[in-house]
Amino acid sequence: MAYSSNIHVAVYQVLDQVLVANVAPPGAKATIHSVIDDLYAASAPRRLIEQAEGISLQLHFLEAAVARGDSAQMLDARDKLRSIAAAWLDHRISQKAVH
Repeated sequence: MAYSSNIHVAVYQVLDQVLVANVAPPGAKATIHSVIDDLYAASAPRRLIEQAEGISLQLHFLEAAVARGDSAQMLDARDKLRSIAAAWLDHRISQKAVH
């Protein structure tokens, strides 16, 4: 893995970087794709895989919106990424409470 050994941390770091910078920083999409591969390999819960795939999709939407200069689409993609970030963090917190 080319990212944090903790998948949850790696995903949240990517989301944080994107939301702070308003664009996907270099390597963000590659990190998310690696995370998705690792989630599949680890037979992770479907919900986590779907969230990671949703991040990938929204990163592509954000990148395309930036290229077109479409501020409404940029805002929509960032809003969806914020929502995914909240769900990702919520899942992480609830998992820690269980253990």
